[in-house]
Amino acid sequence: MGGPNNGGRAESFEALRESEDLHRATLSSISDAVFIADDDGQFTFVCPNVDVIFGYTPAEVRALGRLSAVLGAELFDPRELSAKGEIQNVEREVTIKGGAHRTVLIHLKRVTIHRGTVLITCRDITELKEAERQLALARLELAHAGRLALVGELTASIVHEIQQPLTAISANAEAGTWQMAKLPANVGTEVSAILADIHEASASAAEIIDRLRNLARKRPMEPVPVDLNDLVAGVVRLVSADALRRRVRISMSIAPELPRISADRISLQHVILNLVMNAMEAMEPVRGAREVVLQTQLAGNSVELSVRDSGPGIPPELLPRIFDAFVTSKRDGIGLGLSIARSIVEAHRGRISAHNGLLGAQFVISLPASA
Repeated sequence: MGGPNNGGRAESFEALRESEDLHRATLSSISDAVFIADDDGQFTFVCPNVDVIFGYTPAEVRALGRLSAVLGAELFDPRELSAKGEIQNVEREVTIKGGAHRTVLIHLKRVTIHRGTVLITCRDITELKEAERQLALARLELAHAGRLALVGELTASIVHEIQQPLTAISANAEAGTWQMAKLPANVGTEVSAILADIHEASASAAEIIDRLRNLARKRPMEPVPVDLNDLVAGVVRLVSADALRRRVRISMSIAPELPRISADRISLQHVILNLVMNAMEAMEPVRGAREVVLQTQLAGNSVELSVRDSGPGIPPELLPRIFDAFVTSKRDGIGLGLSIARSIVEAHRGRISAHNGLLGAQFVISLPASA
């Protein structure tokens, strides 16, 4: 009777030992750090690879004693954890062994295991947070460049509109002064003085307009060898969160080993970003699938990028004038984005065109490949 029972217990013991070995091997190979603590914050278990994030060996962590020594005080509210059972996505800045600072994402779960009550899983997201910060800075830089370009275009348009009446005022003042000179001195002196003041003031205004025009000119291009595929991928990363919020699927069809182009990276990235944002905004009323496709290809001696959406397309009456200033189909738009885009593309000795496909609008940018 004893033999079979002993054999069963031995098999159970062996299975338990193998299970423990498997869990130990798994915990030692993952990049997350796992702890178990009791209600007082005392460690009851420390994973073997804790040094990957924190630099401490398991023995050094146990010597620290409490959870707060590793992750800081007031990590969570015990009443909230008891009520919810788990707390996710707690970000905490920690100081690791050696004094360096890291950002960890912490997940807490109520358990009853290994004499502990709280399971703590930590993931190092320092590089991810830095990447997010760099993306945010890039967004700000692109937005700033866009606003500067917008102000430049708007100022140039205003300058053009004002300069014509100023020229007319100056010419009429000169003509009036010439005519007044024919009249008797006692009649024309006062009016001549007024006309002279008008002429002087209009000349001063024209000088101010010239200064504005110089200020409004775009900053000098800084062309460098650029990989168009890299620019496209960068823009897709920038808008990925916005696309998710708008329920838009963005896909790329990238031609491998494209020749580089000579381009001002910020300006050209602004053009691509403008086209993608326009495409997403155009699909707001679409109830079905919303998709933006960015495709690159080599066409002769040029590199082409097309941005295609599944929206309602460009109204036929606007299509011939879509790149003109102040032409827009948006309710709150001012119609300068595509005008600026065309200016930037043409400054790169390229072309930009627009047409309606079977579904949605398509914009195509063609730029000369570098020798």
